[in-house]
Amino acid sequence: MNKFLKKGYLLVGLFIFIWIIKDIDFNYFKNSLSKINILYFLLAIILNLPNIFFKSYRWKKIMDTQKIFYSIKNSFLMYGSGSLLGLITPGKLGDFSKIIYLKKDDYSFSRAFLGNFLDKFFDLLFILIFGIIALFFLPLISYSIFNYYTLFKWLGLIILVLLVIITFFYLKNKKVFYDFILEISTDIKKFKLKDMFYIFLLTVAQWFSYFLIIYFIAISINLHHHVGFFYLSFSSALVILTVLLPISIMGIGTREAVLIFLLTPFGLAKETIILFSLLILINYLSPFFIYLYCWIKKPLL
Repeated sequence: MNKFLKKGYLLVGLFIFIWIIKDIDFNYFKNSLSKINILYFLLAIILNLPNIFFKSYRWKKIMDTQKIFYSIKNSFLMYGSGSLLGLITPGKLGDFSKIIYLKKDDYSFSRAFLGNFLDKFFDLLFILIFGIIALFFLPLISYSIFNYYTLFKWLGLIILVLLVIITFFYLKNKKVFYDFILEISTDIKKFKLKDMFYIFLLTVAQWFSYFLIIYFIAISINLHHHVGFFYLSFSSALVILTVLLPISIMGIGTREAVLIFLLTPFGLAKETIILFSLLILINYLSPFFIYLYCWIKKPLL
């Protein structure tokens, strides 16, 4: 019973999903499913390969700046292998398993952690900047769904959670904390402005490829006639943030809730939005065999 309570939070997303689909018109959903344009959906799946490459290459450039050198091939294999665990773990926490590779090669935990942390940090930085831009250019966001107060409220909440985690770590073992911070600060000083700018450009390329994936999925069910590329991109970025919350597996439930909230104002049927979410989930799982290949070529354990 205690084990169930400890892991019960993972079922939150499932309960949300069940609540969402309990009153949908399954005949309408089935009819929409039969009209999917397979060509555009396959194009979305194919685009996963360059998207993964941009992610792995960005991680490599972060490590290069830290003076941790791996080839493009090994970086891709390690990134893909770690992503296999990230695919199935709550909040994609399995992505941080890449730290194990660096530990095996005698790099300290602090330096390995920093590279993985910065990999995620640049994603969050892009989403924040993109979100602010969206507030200026998307009236529906500015005046109806979101505003500056909401943006800064969520930003403040994220900072508060990070401070709580840091404080807990500090109180648990002060010496380890100081050593950890000292080593990280030493590595941080290696990052010049040009390095940060180049890594951010790779982040933009990676996200643009992801936005194209989402747009092709939208085209496959004619959703693009109702919602433009920019708004779909903004919505998909917010969905990624919710998937990072460790309250569901693979974002099931939370993804649907956010998309319904964001897309319903366009007059879309709930069944269409759920189908859109389902196709995003299938696309999310589609790189499984790429990740599995990376695991076989360079096993984590």
